[in-house]
Amino acid sequence: MRRVLMLVVAALLLGQVAAVAPSGAEGSSGAAAKEGPVKAVLELGRQLYYAGDPLQLRVSVGNEGDAEVANPVKTSLPAGLEVRVPGGGPLKRGAKPESSEPSRPGRLAPRYAYSAVIDVTKLFPEVSSPGQYEIRWAADGVVSATLVVRVIPKYDASKAYRVRVETDEGAFAIEFFAKTAPLATKAFIDMANTGFYDGLAFHEVHPDQFVVGGDPQGDGAGTPPLRYPADPSSLPVVAGTVLMKPLSPSPPTNGSQFIVMLRPEPSWTGQATVLGQVVDGLEVVQRISRLPSTQQTARPYFKPLKDIRIRKMTVAEKPAP
Repeated sequence: MRRVLMLVVAALLLGQVAAVAPSGAEGSSGAAAKEGPVKAVLELGRQLYYAGDPLQLRVSVGNEGDAEVANPVKTSLPAGLEVRVPGGGPLKRGAKPESSEPSRPGRLAPRYAYSAVIDVTKLFPEVSSPGQYEIRWAADGVVSATLVVRVIPKYDASKAYRVRVETDEGAFAIEFFAKTAPLATKAFIDMANTGFYDGLAFHEVHPDQFVVGGDPQGDGAGTPPLRYPADPSSLPVVAGTVLMKPLSPSPPTNGSQFIVMLRPEPSWTGQATVLGQVVDGLEVVQRISRLPSTQQTARPYFKPLKDIRIRKMTVAEKPAP
C-alpha cells in the first residue's frame, strides 16, 4: 500500500478497521493469538489528526459468532492498547485514561460487544507530536488489526507557508495566497503534510502552457481525500500561478488536483481557485510540460509517455524577507 492516510491519507483513516488476529500474532501477555469468535476492533472517527489535539479511539471486544461463549479477555480495554513507531519499539505509557471502562462480562452473547472510547494521547503522550504511529490492541490471545495513523502539524492561519515540491525532473517551490484562498491553502498543506502527494505523477502536460498533478488515480478521474468549497478571487492567472482544478462547477468544489501555469491566461481569471505562485524552479515545471505525451483528447488527457512523479512535498514556514 503506497500511502496510509492519513489523512490518510492518511492518516486518512476513517471508520472501522476489522480486527482479525493475524496468524502467529502475540498479545501483550506473550501468548499466541487464538482463533475463535471473539474479536477486537479499533475505530477512528476523523480524517486528519493534528499534533496537540486528542486522538480518540474506540476499542471494542465482541463475539462475532452465533452462540454464546466465555469471554477470554481479562485485561482492561485501555491496558491492551499498544502504540509504536514503525520499525521501533513500543511507546511508554503516561497517565491513566480519564474515562472509566464498562464492566467486562464473563460471557458474551452472540453479536454482542462492549467498548470504550480512549484518548490515545492521554495513555501515550508521544502521540501528541507529529509522526506516524502503529496502534493495536492485544491481550489474552485476542489481537486486533493494526491501525497506522499519521499525526500532522496543525495549520496556523496566522503564519505564511511555502511548500517545496521535489520531482523526478527537479524541485520547485510554491508560496500560498492564504488571504484569498484560505480553504484551499489549509487543505493543500494538510494533504501535503500527510504525504498524500508523495509518489503521485503529473498526469497531464501541455508544452509551455501548463501541467496538472495531484490525482491519486493518475488519470484525472481519481477520488480525492478531501472535498471543499472553492475560494473565488479575481487574481490574475500568469506564468507560475498555481490553480486548484475544480471537481465540479456547480457548486464550485475543489479536491486535490492542481495546475501550474506557464503562461498568462487572462480568460481563466475567476474560473478556478488561485492557490499560490511558483517562486522558484519554474524551469522545472517547464521541462515537465515539454515531455512527450499521448496527445489524447479523451481521458487520460495528454498523459506523459514517461511517468514523472512527485518524490516529496515538504511544508515549511515562509522565510522572512
